[in-house]
Amino acid sequence: MNTLKSRAILIFVAFSLSIFNNVAFTQVNSSQIPIKENFKPEEIQCFVKANQKIIYLEKTSEDEMIKVVKEEGFTLARFNEIAASQQNPEKEISIEQEELQSFNDAAQKVAGISKTTENKMNASIEEEGLDIITYQQIVLAYQNSSKVKHEVDSLLPKK
Repeated sequence: MNTLKSRAILIFVAFSLSIFNNVAFTQVNSSQIPIKENFKPEEIQCFVKANQKIIYLEKTSEDEMIKVVKEEGFTLARFNEIAASQQNPEKEISIEQEELQSFNDAAQKVAGISKTTENKMNASIEEEGLDIITYQQIVLAYQNSSKVKHEVDSLLPKK
């Protein structure tokens, strides 16, 4: 359980460190994109195909990020602790200059992986015939509409 939580935090940190602002995977505020429920069947099919690629890309990216963090000599817990202190100046931690440099090196590498992954995700969406806005609309609708959730779930491979 702690490993999953650490991974989630690592991924959050990675994406928050990214410079790439036009991402398809940031939390979408419903006031930014209206909730649409009437998608064409082919849009839902394209979404499912794109989403399967994205899940693979996320997993591969996560594995790469974890490898980088460990290669720099950190546990995920320690890396996330330092990252949290960087984002919240009120949270003071004890850190040597050498460890801070290693953290900065790892964080830069993680941010690079994140940017590359985001670009690949956007390309995967577009390769499947969707634009980023439509993909975001379907994500938002999937989270908020039982109709869209049912349409998407009906096309997912059965486990």
